[in-house]
Amino acid sequence: MGTRITADIIAENHVCNEQKLWRHVILNAFEDTRVELGDRRSSLNKCDAHFWIAASNDFEQICWWAGWEPDDVRHRYYKALQKGDIKFKRRHLLWHQYDQLFQRLKVEKDLDLRRELRRNLENKRRQISLADNVYVDNFKRDLSIEV
Repeated sequence: MGTRITADIIAENHVCNEQKLWRHVILNAFEDTRVELGDRRSSLNKCDAHFWIAASNDFEQICWWAGWEPDDVRHRYYKALQKGDIKFKRRHLLWHQYDQLFQRLKVEKDLDLRRELRRNLENKRRQISLADNVYVDNFKRDLSIEV
């Protein structure tokens, strides 16, 4: 987003300190989506921030508390995706898929399904280790968003 743009957005007609706080929460999520590191934690934070902005009711509530229209903020986010200000690498997406499998494994009771999930996790881990550091062009399909 850039510090000049961020400062302008924060200062934009805020009425009280609470609005300023919620604006920082939203902008922090925007900044998390701009992270380019491909390690597990960074990738998960990036994807979590993306899905929070793209599809969360909590995001909408935070926008209202910030004094912003949620659809306008999402539009700015999608515009940044289209312009390439926010990009996703294959490794980011693979770590997200790995985490989804891991979350399923944590709650699965059936031993056969647990074995299969473990095998899938091992395969996903191999894919991650072999993944190149190239940006994904088809982020709309891979991240399930409407731009």
